[in-house]
Amino acid sequence: MVKFINDYGSYLYLAVEIIAAVTGLILYKRYRHTAAKYFIYFLIYVVAFGVIGRYTFWVRDGIFSFLQGTLLEKNYWWYTICWSLGAIVFFVWYYLKILTNQRAKTTLKIALALFLIASLCIIILTLPDFFKTSIPSISVLGAIIIMLCVFYYFFEMLQSDKILKFYKSLNFYISCTILVFWLVKTPLAFFEPYFRLADMDYVNLRGYINLFAISLMYLTFTVGLIVSNPDYD
Repeated sequence: MVKFINDYGSYLYLAVEIIAAVTGLILYKRYRHTAAKYFIYFLIYVVAFGVIGRYTFWVRDGIFSFLQGTLLEKNYWWYTICWSLGAIVFFVWYYLKILTNQRAKTTLKIALALFLIASLCIIILTLPDFFKTSIPSISVLGAIIIMLCVFYYFFEMLQSDKILKFYKSLNFYISCTILVFWLVKTPLAFFEPYFRLADMDYVNLRGYINLFAISLMYLTFTVGLIVSNPDYD
């Protein structure tokens, strides 16, 4: 099982991402008049940058062999830009769409601006780590932003009658899922130096955690898209 996850885990991750994106496309007509349509666009974006990020499979003895020994040999830089930064920007923008409290929106805008400025400074100060590994401080700051978004969403829900039928809200599924995902995945960034063949115990543990977190997130997104009522949101 461990060997299967290590060998084919990336294919499993891509598979659940595609399932969520395809489900969103199939149900797009249901959500086309709501903010959820942008979430469907985001799912497609995740599949796209995930596919592009797999260029590393062809760096060694492949069509991208010319990248061997360069800063672009690994794809940490790509996922830092597209996920650690890109996903945070999207979710803040998305919650600005669905929240009604103006003070909460202002707080999120300021938090996002500070996050982007801090992340840029961290990247500049830690070069060339940007190309060699994930940057824990950016992951932690991103997790704080996600928790802030989810907090404001739940706070608004508790103050309205939406709490009575929360299970009909796609935004509820999104909020619960991304909160769990970031809480589970963020600590892994601190242990990235141990991700090497010499420490197979950590490699195996990391594989299990990734499989659980990523599969749970995208399968929950899929279920949420299917069972939710867009009129409720």
